Amino acid sequence: MNVEPVIKKLTDEIIEKFMPLEVFLVSAKRNNSGELTSFKLCVIVPDNINVGEFEGEVYMNTECEIPFDIIAYNVGEWNELLDDDCTFAYRIDTAGVILYEQKQQS
Repeated sequence: MNVEPVIKKLTDEIIEKFMPLEVFLVSAKRNNSGELTSFKLCVIVPDNINVGEFEGEVYMNTECEIPFDIIAYNVGEWNELLDDDCTFAYRIDTAGVILYEQKQQS
């Protein structure tokens, strides 16, 4: 999969600083010339993380040259929402592009 360098760079920074469980690319907007103008990531974090605070921390402690949005879910909430095909989480899981998935401990 060919991911825009700016998206990969931000994803790598989020992984390094926050150690999420999963990161999905939800959407990427482009202008008429085909240049990336903004994008949205979904980040799955452990249940003990406050998702509102997490989202704020990502915005405050990462750098990106184009606008981006973050939506975060706790893993318990995420897993519960995946069973309902009317949820945004379900749509992300089925149509989003997984950029990172934490390796399970053996």
